[in-house]
Amino acid sequence: MSRRRTTPLRALWQSFLLLGLLTLLSACGDDGQTGLENQAAAIAVETATAREQDVQTRLHAVGRLVSKNAPVLASEINARVVEVLVDEGEPVAQGQVLVRLDTTTFELARQEAKAAIDQLAVAIANEERRVKRYRDLKTTNAMPQERLDDAEAKLASDRAAKVAAEARLSIAEDRLAKAQLVSPVSGVVERRHVSVGDYARVADPLISVTDVTHLRAELPFPETVAHLLRPGQAIELESPIAPGLKLEAVVGQIRPQVGRMNRSLVVIADLTNPGPWRPEATVTVDVVVDSRPGAVVVPVGSLVERPAGTVVYVLDAGGGDVVRERVVQPGERQNGLIEIVAGLEPGQTVVGDGAYYLSDGARIQVRGSGQ
Repeated sequence: MSRRRTTPLRALWQSFLLLGLLTLLSACGDDGQTGLENQAAAIAVETATAREQDVQTRLHAVGRLVSKNAPVLASEINARVVEVLVDEGEPVAQGQVLVRLDTTTFELARQEAKAAIDQLAVAIANEERRVKRYRDLKTTNAMPQERLDDAEAKLASDRAAKVAAEARLSIAEDRLAKAQLVSPVSGVVERRHVSVGDYARVADPLISVTDVTHLRAELPFPETVAHLLRPGQAIELESPIAPGLKLEAVVGQIRPQVGRMNRSLVVIADLTNPGPWRPEATVTVDVVVDSRPGAVVVPVGSLVERPAGTVVYVLDAGGGDVVRERVVQPGERQNGLIEIVAGLEPGQTVVGDGAYYLSDGARIQVRGSGQ
């Protein structure tokens, strides 16, 4: 029987096959599996601890500021303007004289009424003496009843005329007082409607004054949240006219009617101007409608949507590197955190940044901790 001879080329080829087999065996683990069958590499994430914090439910609205007192001062008499003492933009105090009207006619009427009163006072005194004398004579039947009746009627007429003259005097003095237009509030002159020489008639506007200290915020809210609003709730206001300046107040009143066009109701809050705010400026507001102390919160990035619902990934309590999917019920968002109403306990470690790439049972590698 002949033996096959091994050529040098065949020997070289067998060596290559043996080397490849050794390499393949070295890649196998102790359990006989290859590297392709090993577990996937851990995913780098950041973690955070679920903690307790007071959470508030807030409603947001954009409204306007108005002055609580913005009277348009009108003329109460017919007279010519003789002096305007203020101009637009000037501050005024309560009781300050703003405009003076011509008083010539009213001064003459006052003098006439006073003269009539003096004249009637003399006539009344004389009639009183006459009536007394006639009554004395009547007791002795020396005076006819007719003459006594005439004297008493004349006395009553003079007394009534004096009352009328006193009323004319009061009217004249009232018109003299109204010839000076006085500011009923402290504020700023918004607009001057007249000049010296204009003839002012009753109800003609003369000066508009705006109280810039006592303001009111008018805040529209959709009718769908009407059941959440009530007087006394805390609010926080901010106006773009003074960026960064915030003011706290409370809901004062809620107007009873819903707007026809925008279907909203208006919440009113009275406040004191913190300084640079102005009537008719825009104001934004947050109304606290509910407060829950000790609520469980986690970073917003911890929540992801999965077929099972809204979930967070919780690190095993044993300290391993495997996370478990936990279905939770989210609540209010606040400053980068979100409330967990149900499904999570305070103190548990959840995945924050990187949660989107995880699934139930995934391995993680913690690269840092968030809030």
